[in-house]
Amino acid sequence: MLLPISDKYFCLRLQTAVIAFVAAIFAGTSSANTSKAVWWWRSEDAARVDVSEKRLAFLAEHGVNEIYFWADLKKYPKETRALVKAAGKKGMRVALLSGDVSWIRPENRGFAEVVSAYLAYQKSAAADERFYALHLDVEPHQDKKLSDKRKWQLYADFVLRASAEVHAAGENIEWDIPFWLDNIFVEYGERKGVSLLEVVMGCSDCVALMSYRDTAEAMLDVSKTEIALAAKGRTRVVLGAETGETGEGSIVTFFEEGSKVMDRELAKVEKTLESAKVPAGAGIAIHHLGSWEKLLEKEDKK
Repeated sequence: MLLPISDKYFCLRLQTAVIAFVAAIFAGTSSANTSKAVWWWRSEDAARVDVSEKRLAFLAEHGVNEIYFWADLKKYPKETRALVKAAGKKGMRVALLSGDVSWIRPENRGFAEVVSAYLAYQKSAAADERFYALHLDVEPHQDKKLSDKRKWQLYADFVLRASAEVHAAGENIEWDIPFWLDNIFVEYGERKGVSLLEVVMGCSDCVALMSYRDTAEAMLDVSKTEIALAAKGRTRVVLGAETGETGEGSIVTFFEEGSKVMDRELAKVEKTLESAKVPAGAGIAIHHLGSWEKLLEKEDKK
């Protein structure tokens, strides 16, 4: 069972999941609260100035203002600080991307080690070299050994513990989540049958949805509950788009449609998110930098 967490650091904002969401597509410029993010999975890029500069230029050219960067803080601390600073000069802020499914197990120490390294980095870095948040990709559905009930309860426990620890240190925390957490229910304190989505969104600064579909309409449809909850609360919501050849079906990626179609559809998503008037802000994110580059390279060769 989950242990109650002090309201000093966050408050679980339980709300009804049945909220009507009607979003109008309209022309106009993006608001200051609308972000365009990308997942960047190669920590070794920080050690190659030529590579990191080229990739940062690519992102700036395509309007990205937020990066989830998988950094090896033990191996490349100075190089990572330089990359974060260089990104900032191009108008992009950077979050530390990390995560492992094994972290949900109470005996696992992986998360504690990452938090320790993250806080040490933040303390030693200059203001323009710091991450704006800890961005976690922990996917319990990948654990094939635990029962569904057990894994999701452990995940809920972990999310609450991790969020409390990071917030207590004065830092922000974000989570990558699938779009179907509203169909999973867990225990919270003395309560049973609490939506896992509401648990996660209730203690997070931002959720980045794996809303992987190949049309704006489909992306928004699978994300409507999350957007509605974000519109009523203080959690930022980001909708993710896949660009790689995943083998999970053509509907989950823009690999077949190409970058021009993706840009058009994401523009619709962005405008719809703006109309939702999410207090904490909203945005889109592209998964991931490597496959996005390959998608454009493939098109250039045609």
